[in-house]
Order: sequence, then C-alpha cells, then structure tokens
Amino acid sequence: MQKVNELLPLPGEVQRVVFPAISNLPFWLYQPVRVRNMQRLLVVVHGISRDAEEQLDCYRALADELGCWLVAPQFKRKEFPRYQQLCAGSGQPRADIALNSFLALWRGMHGQPYLKIWLAGYSGGAQFAHRYALHHPQQIAAMVLGSAGWYSFPDQQVRYPRGITRSPALDPVRLEEMLNIPMLVTVGDEDDLRDSSLRTSESLDRQQGRNRFERAINWYESVRLLQQETTHKAIQLKVLSGQGHNFYKNMQQGGMAALVLQFLLQSEGYHNEKNKGSVDRCDDYRYLRVSG
Repeated sequence: MQKVNELLPLPGEVQRVVFPAISNLPFWLYQPVRVRNMQRLLVVVHGISRDAEEQLDCYRALADELGCWLVAPQFKRKEFPRYQQLCAGSGQPRADIALNSFLALWRGMHGQPYLKIWLAGYSGGAQFAHRYALHHPQQIAAMVLGSAGWYSFPDQQVRYPRGITRSPALDPVRLEEMLNIPMLVTVGDEDDLRDSSLRTSESLDRQQGRNRFERAINWYESVRLLQQETTHKAIQLKVLSGQGHNFYKNMQQGGMAALVLQFLLQSEGYHNEKNKGSVDRCDDYRYLRVSG
C-alpha cells in the first residue's frame, strides 16, 4: 500500500490527493518552493462552482511568499451538497468534520500537533469559512472572507444558519472564541447584483441586506460592535474598487491578493524591520498572474 507521504507533491508542484482515510474529500495540494512555516497551512475554499483548482492557482504565489503548504479541499456536490452550511442530509458527511479529519491526519504526518490554519473562502467558501470558525475556532489562526452570499449573524435570537441559535446537527457555537480570530472581510463595491446564485427572501433581505455588498458591510458591523464590547481582536473590512462578483478578477485586478498577503503577515506579528520587506512586497501581488 502506498504510504501517505508518497501522495504529496514535490516542492513547487501541485497534486490532487485522495487520502484513504478521507476518501470522500479530495484535496489539491501545493508545496511551496521552500517551506519555512510548518506551524501554518493556508486552506482556501471554493464557491458553489466547486472550482478548487482556481483557488489553488490564485493563491500559489502567496503560499510561496508565506512559506507554507497550500490546501484546497474540493467539496463535491454529491457528497457535500450543503457544505456552505456545514450541515449534512441523511447519510451525508459533515463538511467541517471532513476538514477536521484532514487536519488531524496532517498534524500526525508532520509531527505538528499545534498547527493552525489560515482559512480563506470566497463566495460559498466564505460561508463555509465563517461558519466553520463559529464551531471550530481553535483550528484557525486567521480568516479571510471574500464576498459571501449570506452570513450567520452573531444573533442568539435567530435560528442557524441565519443566526447562531444552536442547531441540533452541529456542535455548540463558540462565538467568544471566534471573535478573537483575526478576520478580514473583502467585497467588491459593484458586487450588488441579485443573481440566481444569491439566496433571497424577505426575512433574509431585511436582516442582512439585498446583495452581497450590503450583507458584507452589515455582517462586518455586527461583529465589530461585539468586538468593541470586549478585548477581542478587531475585524477588518476592505472594499475592492470597481469589482463585482468574480474571484479571479478580485484577486488579479482588485488588489485582493495583496490585501490577503499583508493581512496574514500582519496577523502573525510581522511588524519588525526584519520582516518589513515581506509586507512591503505586497504591492507586487496587485496584478498577480495566475497559472493557466
């Protein structure tokens, strides 16, 4: 039987891997040219297009700069139809538990019991990311949410997934711990269409706004107000000028790649002179050219 480590790509290479212990969730993996940080994984989550390869391509240069492995899970429609909400139907696995299984496997493979992830999601992936953070904050070192269609607002009076009243199918929400995760929210200032992929209803529109732009602003404000009442870390909001709902364009033309890189570096405390160059180089990623 092939050893698990033999499934991994070589430095500078990409590989689609199916781990026998988690056969229902394939992963696209990229090993940076030089691994310098084994205490972090950059995990990037696709939207409802399920295009994990696009996520991988757009984040490869950042993984090289950060010196960490890049991981893009592919939540297939058949196995994980509602991965954005973490929930499972009858006989279907939970998306959050599948990711946790991978993290446990990775920690064991590399002898890194204290490893945490940088978690970045776009659109449906941002839905998954912030709901994963509500239930598993201990796994996350920092989080990036790009243009989610809708959110679980930190409201104990509203049922999950619009709010955080406990769902019997999931673990308890750990809001206080989630609020202490460094968070960056990005959205295009032209991401205001009510297209067929945007969930809409009278109650949802009234609570969150009528489009992704309004919903990102409103969720950010609700979290920021909670953080002001405590000593938790401050959430950040970055609006991408001239950008609609397009991950590739947001990363390449909207400056999202540079914002994410700077945010992750700063979340680790890269403020001293030794590491200042890494932060200054973020502008080089404004027009990041992805492979393919």
